[in-house]
Formats: sequence, structure tokens, C-alpha cells
Amino acid sequence: MAAASVTPPGSLELLQPGFSKTLLGTKLEAKYLCSACRNVLRRPVQAQCGHRYCSFCLASILSSGPQNCAACVHEGIYEEGISILESSSAFPDNAARREVESLPAVCPSDGCTWKGTLKEYESCHEGRCPLMLTECPSCKGLVRLGDKERHLEHECPERSLSCRHCRAPCCGADVKAHHEVCPKFPLTCDGCGKKKIPREKFQDHIKTCGKCRVPCRFHALGCLETVESEKQQEHEAQWLREHLAMLLNSVLEAKPLSGDQSQAGSELLQRCETLEKKTATFENIVCVLNREVERVALTVEACSRQHRLDLDRIEALSNKVQQLERSIGLKDLAMADLEQKVLEMEASTYDGVFIWKISDFARKRQEAVAGRTPAIFSPAFYTSRYGYKMCLRIYLNGDGTGRGTHLSLFFVVMKGPNDALLRWPFNQKVRPSPRASPRAGQLLQLRLVQGGLAGAAGPGVRSRQATLWCRVTWWRVLVVSIFSTVSEHWSVTQATGFLMCQMNITKKKHKAGRGGSPCDLSTLGG
Repeated sequence: MAAASVTPPGSLELLQPGFSKTLLGTKLEAKYLCSACRNVLRRPVQAQCGHRYCSFCLASILSSGPQNCAACVHEGIYEEGISILESSSAFPDNAARREVESLPAVCPSDGCTWKGTLKEYESCHEGRCPLMLTECPSCKGLVRLGDKERHLEHECPERSLSCRHCRAPCCGADVKAHHEVCPKFPLTCDGCGKKKIPREKFQDHIKTCGKCRVPCRFHALGCLETVESEKQQEHEAQWLREHLAMLLNSVLEAKPLSGDQSQAGSELLQRCETLEKKTATFENIVCVLNREVERVALTVEACSRQHRLDLDRIEALSNKVQQLERSIGLKDLAMADLEQKVLEMEASTYDGVFIWKISDFARKRQEAVAGRTPAIFSPAFYTSRYGYKMCLRIYLNGDGTGRGTHLSLFFVVMKGPNDALLRWPFNQKVRPSPRASPRAGQLLQLRLVQGGLAGAAGPGVRSRQATLWCRVTWWRVLVVSIFSTVSEHWSVTQATGFLMCQMNITKKKHKAGRGGSPCDLSTLGG
């Protein structure tokens, strides 16, 4: 049977585990129980090991990846590779689903008489039974589904209400407490019988209402009578003797206390004098401390000023150091440039003959074979003091079609300082030759293959009338006939090779141009 997804078609089914065992009206068989939740199977899915699970339960188990079947482990029938729960190997068990849905069911709610099959319960009665207990979202209490709406509107203590007197929001449980302090709550005057007096205006009403009963003004002296406001003067006139007796008794009771009060007063005076002395001492100490604090503050301020000055000086010195470092760097660059020029001048020749010393020939040839340094350039040399500027470029492993079989040597005409005075295109004869160690006792003979003449940009000097061009001549030195000799004398013996390049300058006489004196540029080139 092909594997299928364990996710049930409806999202509601995915959020529900198995059916409760109390739903079944007959004896429950073990084959109808989920191997995980142990309830009646809902949308049963069979794993490859044969155990059945609810779709919701299996999805929960596989949320963290494939797992071992707990039922196989519990029953002692675990098989490696078989007792594994995977979504790809589980499939819906439609046969078990039909059997479960055909089982007789009864509603578990108290007082409900509904009966039918498990399929009918799931589709028609589950979640719709009016006698089912549900949780109130406000007070979290349990109420029947049929009474839930009435509970939320009239009975829930956490329902949202507003005071009918002041319109202040409050919940149902706090309504009575709010009425005790509500400023708009209506009160009734006990004296005049007036009703619906707002609490915020009730005190003003009592002051003006003559029927309100208030305590006697001699209440503090012992009169316990309460009279109406308009009859208070009549009460005081009738009870004048009693009020005077109360006042006399109060005065007589206060006299014996005067001695004790005088003694207590003297003790207080002594304590005050002691405190004044201590205060004077503390004031002196505080004055000394204030002066010390002022001195420390001045010292701190002076240190702060010195610190700021030091920071400014450090910043200035840092800037100066940076300037000096830049100056030293520029001077180092200039010195390196001068050293390079000196080295070039020492290596340069001005007679058209240049002997190029190639040291570490074996190592450099290995680098050329490896492709790290395929070409080497020689220092510049000249045909004369004001002549052509040239150099040599050698490929120790060959270049182009000669790569790997030849030494390729190129003659390069460089841009020189006197190109405007020289004749172009460059058309001079150049003869290169390798030289071995004097111990070899011979001049190595090279078989040269001269390439064609190619037009290339000349020294890079362009005049208003024409563009100067030069002729580039190149050679390939055949390795086949000289490699063993070169290896013997350049790599093994001295690890140094010499190449000599000699240029033959042919001087020709030219007629002077019209309107000018004769000028032989070949003398500049030679």
C-alpha cells in the first residue's frame, strides 16, 4: 500500500485527539484504542509496525522528527528499522476508521439523552450539546453551553458594566462597592425625608436642612444628645446648667495635670539646652568640613584644568607624531625610489651591449614551470647616453607555442626620456647570446628562431605631425639543443646564468631638411 500523509484533511480534526471512552455505549475493544493517548481512535493512521494512532497524536509525536514506536517497546516486539514512526511510511487506516465510526455512542453530558453512532456524534452533536459544560471566557467558571449567553449577559461576575448613575465602567462583582463611593448615587435625608440627593451634594444639604439631627456642640465634654439643627439653640438653653457642670468638671480635672506638665516642660527645656550645645559643636565641625570641602574642590578643579591641558598637549604630540610618521613614510618611499634608480643606473649600460646576470636560475625556472613567475625582466640599458631605452624579457619555461620546450627571450624597446630626438621606427640589429661559466671554456651556441616583425606602439611619444612606431623583434631559444648544457653550467655549477645582448647601430647620413641645419639623429641613437 502506498504511503500517504498523516495530516488529516481538516484543520479541526488535527486539533483534536481521540474520542473519550465514555462515549461508547458498548464494551470497548483494545483494537479501537490509540497507541499514544489510549482513547478511541479519531482519524486512525497505521504505522509500518502495525500500531494505530490518531492523526493528531502521530503528528504531535513526529513534530520533532522520526521516533521509535513506544507501543512496540512496551510490548517487547521492537524491530530495528520497522518499529520507527515516520510520516512517509504511515498511511490512513480507512478500514479501522469505518469500524470506529459505526460504533454506538451516547452523549457524556449529564441529563442529555442523545444516542447514535460515533460518526453521527462527531458530525452533529459534538460541541453542540446544550448540556455540555464549557468554560466562561471571563470568569473561567463552568457553565452549560445552552446557558452561556445568559450567563455572559446577566450572571458573570466579570462581565463589563457601567454605573447607571455616573456611567463609570466597572465589572459585575464591583458594582456594590462602587455604589458606596459613587458621587452620583442617590441618598435620602433622614430629617426632611427628601430623596434622590446625589452623594456629592448631600453634605451641603445637611448644612442647610433644619430637620437633620446633629450631635450637641458639648459632645466632647460628655453631652450625648442629638438634636435637629433648627432646635440646637433651644437644646443648649434647656441644658445650660448641665453643660456648665460638664465644663467645670473638665477644668478641675485639668488643674492637677498642670504640675506634671510644668515638670515635663522643665525637662524639655533641659533637653533643648543640651541639644543646642550639641548643635553648636556640630556647627563648628560642619564649618571645618565645609572649608575642607572647598579646599578639595579647588584642588580637584586645578587637577581638572591640568588634566585638560595634558590632554591637549597629548593630542598635539599625537598629531605631530602622525605628521612625522607620514614624513618618514614619504622619505622612505623617496629613498626606495632613489635606491631603485641607483641600482638601475649601476646595472644600465650606454654602449648598446648588455650582459644580464640571472641568479638562482634553477629556482626561477621551477617557479616559471609552476606558473608563479612566468616572466623575468632585465634592468634597462641604452644604446648611448641619449639613445634608445631597452630591456630584455625572458620566459624560462617558454611562451606561446614554445611553452615547455623553449626559453623565450623578448627584446623590448621602452619609453625613454629622449625619444623625441631619435629616429622611428626602431630598425636596428640586435644579437643575443648566452654565456656560461668561464670554467666551461666555451660559449653556449643557441639555435634561434627569429619571429616576424610586428608593428607596435613605439615609445609613446606623439607629435602633431605623425605617430612614432618601432619594430619589435623577438626570439625563441630552443631548449632541445641547449637544455642539458644550460642545466649543467647555469643550474648545477653556479646557479647563475648570463645573457649578452649586443646591438649594432648603423649610422646613415641624412640631408638637412629645408629651412634647417643638418642633424644626424643616428648619433643620438648610437
